[in-house]
Amino acid sequence: MVNGIVKPMTGVVLAGGQNRRMGGRMKALLPMDGRLFIERQLEELAKVCGDIWIAVSEHAPFERWLTQEQPGLPSGVPVRAVRDMHPGSGPLAGLQAAMAAAQAETLWVVACDMPFVSADAARAMAQLLHARESADAVVPVIGGKVHPLHAVYRRRCGKVVDELLEQGQYRVMELLRRLNYTAAEEEFFSSQGISPRFAVNVNGPDDYEKLQRQTDESGV
Repeated sequence: MVNGIVKPMTGVVLAGGQNRRMGGRMKALLPMDGRLFIERQLEELAKVCGDIWIAVSEHAPFERWLTQEQPGLPSGVPVRAVRDMHPGSGPLAGLQAAMAAAQAETLWVVACDMPFVSADAARAMAQLLHARESADAVVPVIGGKVHPLHAVYRRRCGKVVDELLEQGQYRVMELLRRLNYTAAEEEFFSSQGISPRFAVNVNGPDDYEKLQRQTDESGV
């Protein structure tokens, strides 16, 4: 058991994007308050996951980072990079690669541009998923917006992901349309004292600059 989860999940960080909006800067390696996004994410994932995969389009940057004995790497939980099987095909390509590599039946999937991912939120969603055997996934809905890239999925969803990519369908929302997923509304999290801040993501330079200003003013 890992912090209330009977069977540890496989953690997945989707980091295979081309980062065009950030001028080519890798979002996962952006610093915030002295730590990289990826370091913050790995710390949270390690709380509830038995293994962690970073899905990438190119191994090199993460291979270097992972082999440098980073102090930000969690201890006791293996962290490895896995290459997208369909580079340039968006988050579904990373999800496909991670589902093929995962050891656990449940995956906690996060996007690399989300610096406040929450193990508490993932734990709550996993418990909800385990209570509903027919559900393929549990996906947050915060402020009326669906967040499929901070969600938990059963590994069996990989079959649908494979089918979508074979059909040239790359939209994550199309994946949700084909799954039997449970929506976890904002009230579900607030009732357990979980802040919706985990859904914050950084799309481009303006978002990043705003985040840095807020961090400087209040700390994280």
